[in-house]
Amino acid sequence: MNFIDRASQQRRWSQVIDLIAILFFLIIIISPVFFIFTGLGNFVFSIQMQDALVVSFSIAILVTIIDLLFGIPLAWLLARKQFPLKRVVDTLVDLPLVIPTSALGLSIALFWGTSGIGFLAPGFLMIVLLHITFTFPYVVRTTQAAILGIDGDLGRAASTLGASPLLSFRTIWLPLFRAGAISGALLAFTRSLGETGATLIVAGAVQTVPILTVYYKNSIPTNMDAAISLSAIFLIISVFIFMVAHSQLVPASLRMRKVNAQAEKRLSQLGVFSDAASVLFLFLLVLLPSFYFLRFMGFDFGITSLLTDSILISFLVAGAATLLSLVFGIPLALYIASKQKLSNIMKLLNDMGMIMPTVTIGLSLSLFWAGRAPDAIILVLAHTAIIFPYFVGSVSEVLSELDENLVQVARSLGASPFYAFHTVILPLAKPSIIAGIVVAFMRSVSETGGTLAVSSKIQTVPLLIVNLSKAGDSAQAAFSAAVLVALALVFVLALRWNQQKKW
Repeated sequence: MNFIDRASQQRRWSQVIDLIAILFFLIIIISPVFFIFTGLGNFVFSIQMQDALVVSFSIAILVTIIDLLFGIPLAWLLARKQFPLKRVVDTLVDLPLVIPTSALGLSIALFWGTSGIGFLAPGFLMIVLLHITFTFPYVVRTTQAAILGIDGDLGRAASTLGASPLLSFRTIWLPLFRAGAISGALLAFTRSLGETGATLIVAGAVQTVPILTVYYKNSIPTNMDAAISLSAIFLIISVFIFMVAHSQLVPASLRMRKVNAQAEKRLSQLGVFSDAASVLFLFLLVLLPSFYFLRFMGFDFGITSLLTDSILISFLVAGAATLLSLVFGIPLALYIASKQKLSNIMKLLNDMGMIMPTVTIGLSLSLFWAGRAPDAIILVLAHTAIIFPYFVGSVSEVLSELDENLVQVARSLGASPFYAFHTVILPLAKPSIIAGIVVAFMRSVSETGGTLAVSSKIQTVPLLIVNLSKAGDSAQAAFSAAVLVALALVFVLALRWNQQKKW
């Protein structure tokens, strides 16, 4: 510890740490993703690929619109209003994120299919309902955070001047939290685009880009030219959408628009119906379908060796990927938060990493590391590339908001940079670091598309659930999903408990 304290006082050591973190990010996380373009020597494009692109983007657009229609009112309700059981509703919003997406796929198939309500057969609409369950929390949380960051005096001032709630919302609040809503919509859109495992369960004859890519890659004989071509197109479109959306992530200025005060005053009276609709949407279309698989869980099933092996693989891969993200992610988050020369570029690249389709990441890394490492190592690196941007993004946002004067005071009292870091910055950033670990770990545990793109031989729990569901063994699939959810909850609760402890 004394050696580290002395070393941290020399600026070159902090520069070395920054350089290592940046090189890890660029070489291990970003560069391999774009390696896929080196395999475009035999570019192919077919009607099947065109149809898959149309289906994927149609589903993502529809899902995002629905998320915004019901997510913005719910975010507004949670951020600005008081009502009975508000804390319970606020907690329940995040529950679908704890359930691995393959378990969600199974649950949605059972709920809306013949084993449940019986309204739908596997296909387009079932995929839409599935994608809503795991994208809805992103829109609610990012919009809610943006609303909470707005000075409430602006709305109160408008009310004292006679503005109706709808007029105040439309002309004042909406422009100010627009960036947060767009950010949530972008996350929802890209998560919908990239989902593979859960979609496989409910897709039926419908093929999305991730499903078709996995089919090309793992078919016998493989069709790597088609898989690479489709993934490259998918990646280019995703990056283009990110750049367009990113240009809009700036709060709009307040400008007076045309006002019909009487009409908006009457419409404001419908606010209670909007609130009720958003809560009902959460319970009936998000939460209830998400946990419906528990109804089919048979307690007569034992913990088979196949299940234990899959759990062990899932947790080892997720643990290794999360550890790499923690070790290299904290220095990069500190660099991004420091507003140094290249910090804005690193932030932009990190944000871009969050929208990369996971099946493209897995395929690209399998090509990049082919022959250089075994599939198990490539799988860990692929999962690291998938979860690393989420960890860095959540931690860097909090670090950038910390009061720099606290560190300056510690330094003025003779503390070394490292001592100031682990006694001042680390305790303050501890909740966000633990939250980042939870998000990263759960994202890895539930990943299917990236795993399939690396190897179809390594069976994680999500892949086991998909295979059992496809084989028609819903009870065993439900039992496996319940075991995975229980273990994930134990992990999350343990970290949350640690989060409350003093450093």
